[in-house]
Amino acid sequence: MNRSAAKTLGEFYTRTLQIIEGQKIVNQAPYNVIRHPGYLGTLLMEIGAGLAVTNWVVLIAIVVIGITSRAYRIGVEEKMLEASFGEEYKIYADKTWKLVPFLY
Repeated sequence: MNRSAAKTLGEFYTRTLQIIEGQKIVNQAPYNVIRHPGYLGTLLMEIGAGLAVTNWVVLIAIVVIGITSRAYRIGVEEKMLEASFGEEYKIYADKTWKLVPFLY
């Protein structure tokens, strides 16, 4: 999902939180359901790695740190996007899930 999400964003994909000149809200799949599919993809890969090492302490650490760090970054990113796109972003956010459909 991470690679697909980055490809869908195209030129608007960056590793840092920034708005690129001419940027627009992308709302085609998977962004029509989840606002941050790239974060979901990397989180799922990390959880898979935690399961692969078959150590519950490692798995719990990965889940806690992964969810906490992404929740923080998503919050910061969403404030930035709302400040840049205003009402257009609010409407988009009302129609989509942040990370996990029906949950968050």
